[in-house]
Amino acid sequence: MKRIGPMLFGVLLGVVLLGKAIPRQATGQQEIPTTKLVNALRLLNTQEYMYMRDNRRFADRDQMLAFLRQYDLLSQPPVDLENPEPYELSITTSFDGTHYQITLQRPSDMNEKSTWCRSAAFSDDRGVIFLGQAIDCEASPR
Repeated sequence: MKRIGPMLFGVLLGVVLLGKAIPRQATGQQEIPTTKLVNALRLLNTQEYMYMRDNRRFADRDQMLAFLRQYDLLSQPPVDLENPEPYELSITTSFDGTHYQITLQRPSDMNEKSTWCRSAAFSDDRGVIFLGQAIDCEASPR
């Protein structure tokens, strides 16, 4: 009988710690692993240069999606680039088309703190891919 109290306390403590260790999904949508974000940006960086070779300028988001569709590359990436829910894809080009920036990030709700600490991936015409999170967020597992 004396052993039941500490054992129940241990079980209760384990349940509490396990609950804290499992990240919550605010919207019920799964977080895309950072490796998939990086692979999606690798594909986009490569295809931007293929587009540049053919069109003498970099592509914006709509042009890039049309280009990927033309070569049947939308069915292959690790992320659905036409509808990357719960993420958003943004590709911005300079006016003359000589530079671009790509962002693949999950939008955050300013009223819901649990949505602030989602990983995002960024790149530009240098081809360097950056992973980032908002300030004061714990680093996410890779």
